[in-house]
Amino acid sequence: MSTAIIKASILRRFYEQAGLALFAFTARALEQVSTLVMTLLAARFLMPAEFGVFSLANVFVILVQTLTYTGIFQFILTAKGDERLILSTSFWLILLLVGAASLLLAVAAYPLQWLFASADLAMVLVLLAAAQPVSALVAWSSATLLRRQETARNFTFVFIENLAALVSGTLLLWFWHSLYALVAARYARIVFGAALFIIGGRTWPHLHFSAALARKAAAFSSHLYGSRFLAFLSRYAADILLGVFHSPGDVGLYRFGNRIATGATDILSQPMSNFASTQFGSAARHDQDLAPLLARHAGTITLLTGMVGAVIIVFARDVVSAFFQPSYLAAMVVTYAMGLRGVAGAGQLLVEPVFAALDRTSAVTAYNLVTAVATVAAVAAASPFGIEFLAWTQATVVFLSTLWAFYIMHKSGIAIDRAVRNFASALLLASAFGVLLFLLRQSEWLIFTPSVGSALIAYCLITMLLGSAVLFVAGRLRVFSLEAFSG
Repeated sequence: MSTAIIKASILRRFYEQAGLALFAFTARALEQVSTLVMTLLAARFLMPAEFGVFSLANVFVILVQTLTYTGIFQFILTAKGDERLILSTSFWLILLLVGAASLLLAVAAYPLQWLFASADLAMVLVLLAAAQPVSALVAWSSATLLRRQETARNFTFVFIENLAALVSGTLLLWFWHSLYALVAARYARIVFGAALFIIGGRTWPHLHFSAALARKAAAFSSHLYGSRFLAFLSRYAADILLGVFHSPGDVGLYRFGNRIATGATDILSQPMSNFASTQFGSAARHDQDLAPLLARHAGTITLLTGMVGAVIIVFARDVVSAFFQPSYLAAMVVTYAMGLRGVAGAGQLLVEPVFAALDRTSAVTAYNLVTAVATVAAVAAASPFGIEFLAWTQATVVFLSTLWAFYIMHKSGIAIDRAVRNFASALLLASAFGVLLFLLRQSEWLIFTPSVGSALIAYCLITMLLGSAVLFVAGRLRVFSLEAFSG
């Protein structure tokens, strides 16, 4: 075979891989885009107190969702044995767990409304809890498709579901300026997702159930559930404490500032977490070395979240001033801190996929126990000093948690040298990108004002070009890799 034909084949395979990676990433990321758009529309049409009620309710719904996309979900991806029995047993387990948790949340709705002194909170909680068992079926179906390596079908369904949720949610909020428009948007997403994954994916549950396999899945999942609960406390303790000691308005401001940053960085980090879980799970089933995967994801996640964080820090105030209610400007310092928190949490994000692949989920629980205790203690100490100090304290704790994550991976026998180098290199590249953006923003030749749309468009184009250049350099340095986006 001639050299030209070989080069053409390699180039074609590269473009095919890049195309699949881009589509898969877009499909995964669109959920975060949809959530971010809902937050932006809420800030345009709702007062901080109204948005705070939904944010508080959503915190407890996210707690129920810890039973949906972890534990049994991870077990489906990594378990060896009779596939039919694994899938069927997992279906009944996840339905039972999420159903029980949803019922408990509905029962607790009115006591929580009394605790937070927040009108409408109970009704919102009951409505959101009622939809969670259906959401669990969607998660089971998605895990089934990933286990069968039907990644293209899974990504297609994820893309269509999230696109439908984005359109329906936007229309609901645009024409119905109400707290309950956010609830209706959540229902639209879940119902459409169920139709796609269960019917379109042909992932039908069966009556088969193995008690022995259920015990194995429960043992595997218990540590992940415990660790995810602790991670939940780390992420949302601030919302709960603000709701108890202050007001839903403070929660709304904090969650808006948080969501502007984390919503943008989660567009990258949450899909990357799913990719990491799939790749590490596959590597575990085939007894492959995890170190190259760790290095690949550490550099890629850190660089991408860092670049997004830089864009947020430089341009967030301009955008909020131009398009949203002025009362939300009080949340900008939270946005800056959380933008840095996103990039600081790369190592923390990889703990669960790594130790699930090693079948050492107890290590995830231990890690999250320490980080949760440290975070809750820091939040409790920082809360009296305001939401700004609270946000910067959290960002610092997350960075220290990432350093510790790499340390315990090293102690578990994984070579982390290349991963740490990629993490540090990505931080430097993202910082350089941020500095260049800041200098661009401060320059006199292109002044950003809310009334000059052309300036905003120019900034977007220049940011994209500059970002592409940074990614090219990172790819040459092997800090960034498209292979991290494969399913």
